[in-house]
Amino acid sequence: RSGVRGAGKEAVVCFLRDADGAPRPVAELREEIAAARPERIAFLMDAPLAWPDLWDDPRLRALPKAALWYDDFLRCPATTTAAGAALWKRWHDEARVAVFFHDGHWREAWERHAGFPAEATALSADAALVAGSGETPPLYPELDGHVVLLGTIPARAPLEAKLASFPPPVAEWIAAGAAAMETAPWPFRAYELADALADALPPKRRLVLEKWLAEPSARALARYEIWRWGKRAARLRGLRALARRVPAAVLSGHRTEVFAREEELRRELGDGIDGSRFTFRDTTEVPASRWAGLFQTGAVQVQWLDPQSIESGAPFRMFEAAAAGVPLLTDSRPGFPALFAPDTEMFYADDEEALADRAAALLADREILRTAGARARETFHARHTWAHRWGEIEGKGGATA
Repeated sequence: RSGVRGAGKEAVVCFLRDADGAPRPVAELREEIAAARPERIAFLMDAPLAWPDLWDDPRLRALPKAALWYDDFLRCPATTTAAGAALWKRWHDEARVAVFFHDGHWREAWERHAGFPAEATALSADAALVAGSGETPPLYPELDGHVVLLGTIPARAPLEAKLASFPPPVAEWIAAGAAAMETAPWPFRAYELADALADALPPKRRLVLEKWLAEPSARALARYEIWRWGKRAARLRGLRALARRVPAAVLSGHRTEVFAREEELRRELGDGIDGSRFTFRDTTEVPASRWAGLFQTGAVQVQWLDPQSIESGAPFRMFEAAAAGVPLLTDSRPGFPALFAPDTEMFYADDEEALADRAAALLADREILRTAGARARETFHARHTWAHRWGEIEGKGGATA
């Protein structure tokens, strides 16, 4: 919606389900969409897949359509089936549906799965959420000398409880993958680690696992748990490295995921990390109107990518930090420097230890941090707003004839 409005157009939203979550009749949906007289249709991921004939209406068939994927499709069972792949191909060939991924890894995987190429686009951020950040005081001024992770780390107990609900061979496989993530070279690829462990199983155990994973919904559930364990492992590894070298803070809160709180995080950090080196704030109740103050907290924001992002492109946080004009230190990926210039707009590190080394050096030079934050904001507004992304979508697949 931000991109469409930024391009000077009106965004009309159509909900596919009613207030109770029940699917709306396809005829009703077609009438509502057609009545809006759109020049283009966009939807998130595989949201309309439950209405396979939605675009068969002549009023809708010829309109260009964009499916915007901000996640990996392996966790979407309806898409990963053979029938799902065939439906996507039909939509592409007959109804002008173009698919957009923000990372080459998933674009390549998509073409192998669905039989047609996906288009490239990057993520962005809604600058309105952090508007005025330069003039907004930090929400936690006492953390001025800290590096700050703004994000959640999944708690162990609910992960283990969910693991117990899987059949033993599957639970053992996921648990082995979680253990391997703790020591794998950085950046580890959670899905690839799990696949390698499956391949190394004795033939009978591998056959049992493969039989269970043959069902797309079961495979999607397993992938989701692998990702959650990987997110925990990745963020804890980065936090441990940072807290041993510099004052680090976690601003955490999420209403849909049970996240690790201070007691658990201190236990995971281990001995030798005193109170001055690690601080935790539960930010669950912070309203969106105060997010600008969240981003202004600390000397520098940090991120180290969870497996979803390791196997995907630049995450939202890069663009959110840039929109807020705050410096960001992140573990590096090949495409990042093309988005924000190294050392002058954003700071990069190759692994956990380099992340800690760079954080210590940056805390000693606050002027370079201020300058980088300002330059990142300039680049964001010049190249990376949602209006820029919408322009890319309009200029690529499914373009108006």
